[in-house]
Amino acid sequence: MAYLVTGATGFIGRFLVPQLLNHDGDIHVLVRPGLDSADRFTCCAREWAAGDRIRPVHGDLGAPGLGIAPAWLDEHRGTIDHVFHLAAGYDLTQRGGGTRHVVDVAADLRAGLLHHVSTIEVAGMFEGLFTEDMFDQGQVLATANQRTKFEAERIVRESGLDWRIYRPSIVIGHSRTGEIDRIDGPYYFFRLLRMAAQLPRILPVLVPKLGETNMVPVDFVARALAYLAHRDGPNSTTYHLVDPRRQSAAEALNLFADEAGSPHLVEVMPKRTLEMVLRVPGAHWVLPRVGVPQDVLAHSEFTCWFDCRHTTAALADTDIKVPPLAGYAPLIWKYWAENWV
Repeated sequence: MAYLVTGATGFIGRFLVPQLLNHDGDIHVLVRPGLDSADRFTCCAREWAAGDRIRPVHGDLGAPGLGIAPAWLDEHRGTIDHVFHLAAGYDLTQRGGGTRHVVDVAADLRAGLLHHVSTIEVAGMFEGLFTEDMFDQGQVLATANQRTKFEAERIVRESGLDWRIYRPSIVIGHSRTGEIDRIDGPYYFFRLLRMAAQLPRILPVLVPKLGETNMVPVDFVARALAYLAHRDGPNSTTYHLVDPRRQSAAEALNLFADEAGSPHLVEVMPKRTLEMVLRVPGAHWVLPRVGVPQDVLAHSEFTCWFDCRHTTAALADTDIKVPPLAGYAPLIWKYWAENWV
């Protein structure tokens, strides 16, 4: 068995590769030209400690054929069982261009299965229950990231290849260590909670109605992804890697407020009111000062919730489950406070 992985040195990829190492075969990792990418690969390879089972393949998502040397493609044609596409940064500027190049290479290699890591953000502004069988429901795609992820999925679905698509929700730190390698999503609120800790705890922090959220730890995503990829079952299947428990954004953030020692967030105003507040002179200066980007506040909610019946059924005989956020929120906060403040 052999693998080709894009985005292996990214956050999910770093935890996925050790899971793939539990299976036989070499893992070929796409590495961009440049010292930064090479150094990152070297650090990850040292962490994976798998010797020559991890093999760099020099290439670029932005180039036709991924910029991989034709001789390498000729040598490995018909030998790659799984292509994992985790790298998505290039898609943001080229509307799925990186994914299109991955699809072309997977077809050229006659790869067994293409595993595309998408996101639940393809649901856009859909209202109600969004199932794993849904894709184009005419939903409004309000952000560049939603449009990009939607287009990338469309490319995979129309490729004619055997594929499986995985849609994680908001991926946060490791459930046993809290480890994270970037600040994103709910982490933008942590500095605000830390500042609010200076207030008397009897005073609530008033916020707009933030709607629902859904968070999963990176170790769950990596383990579920590796298991589902190797599981016998139908292709052309989509898996939602989400927490099956519904939770409001305020409830989730209040778990971290408890760790910060800050008052709880209390939702008191609709999002439309927030937009009016942002027009007040000075608001555009204050919000960046507390570390919460305005677009995070403007797009901090899901207007739908997510069914995960395919995933739950496929994982039923394993110990791969989403732990309750309350159980590992202290570790998430501790790692952030010790490493990112």
